[in-house]
Amino acid sequence: MTERRIIVIKIGSNSLVDRHGKLDAAYFGRMAAQFASLHASGWQPVLVTSGAVASGVGILGLSERPPGLPERQALAAIGQITLAQRWEAALAAHGLVAAQVLLTYDDFTHRERYLNLAATFRALFEFGAVPVINENDTVAVEELTVGDNDRLSALVATQLGADRLVLLTDIDGMYDADPRTNPAAQRMREIPVVTTRILAAAGGAGARGRGGMRSKIEAARLASGAGVTTTICLARETDVLIRIIAGDDLGTRIPGRGDKADSRRRWLAVARRVKGHLHIDAGAATALISKGRSLLPAGVARVEGRFERGDTIAIVNPEGEEIARGLASLSAVELTAIAGKRLAAAAGVLGYALPKAAVHRDDLLVLI
Repeated sequence: MTERRIIVIKIGSNSLVDRHGKLDAAYFGRMAAQFASLHASGWQPVLVTSGAVASGVGILGLSERPPGLPERQALAAIGQITLAQRWEAALAAHGLVAAQVLLTYDDFTHRERYLNLAATFRALFEFGAVPVINENDTVAVEELTVGDNDRLSALVATQLGADRLVLLTDIDGMYDADPRTNPAAQRMREIPVVTTRILAAAGGAGARGRGGMRSKIEAARLASGAGVTTTICLARETDVLIRIIAGDDLGTRIPGRGDKADSRRRWLAVARRVKGHLHIDAGAATALISKGRSLLPAGVARVEGRFERGDTIAIVNPEGEEIARGLASLSAVELTAIAGKRLAAAAGVLGYALPKAAVHRDDLLVLI
């Protein structure tokens, strides 16, 4: 989308506020200085900022986030103005122009809206602006109750074909045990592949934010499958962005795997909602991962969910790991009837000609 390499930086709510729960202007300034340094060295920074609800809590002097959805949406509306102003002022002080972009999940899942969004980002990059992105929490009910900015940043990174995704938080990476209760816990410097065990070891959400370490690892897994390298790191580490790019040993790194997928496959696999799961045998898993093959009905062991032709589905290996996502060429009903059968036998069961694959390799994105 641009000659500059793209780096998407997500900053969590806890990292943006001071000990009184108010937005920390000094921290905004330090981060803006690093954005300017990245920009000067040939990178295109893209910011995904949390903090609208936390900002509203601080403005009103509340002791904690209220549990009710309407109250949180109101706080997001109150806090978003100040949040945007802080980033605008901080970036302007270092010669950068901020461009506020408020998104919902639908902006990615609807193809026409996504293409328009991609064109807007291209224009922003040409103007030399830094996109400052947040979920549109005031209206995006599902995002406020289910989604989080970790996933949003992974969607942005994959759709823009970014080189790097940096998730800045209030802990210096993923640990092999809870460092708050286990003094022997060790930081995991790199996670080559995000497995079910790794996901299960991640914790919950923070006091002011929605995401926790699990949401960051899940975001990194999606980004990795699209060729984007993710680093999870302490937000208040000195010169954190500069040092990550320089290759310093900071945080936890999850490398992007293989070449970047084309835009369409990234959209199919990462942006669209998963409607079902195909559990496949070991031979089919090897064919997908190592040989770049399509998934045939013969390799399907079990079907979960209700989906139609053209829906996005997850593909799961015998160990229970999600290894790929793709576009279903057959419905759940059809695949349930012909799972494990070769094409000729499958056509005989259903009584009509079938596509050559359950998921064609051109419509499939391997995640590990």
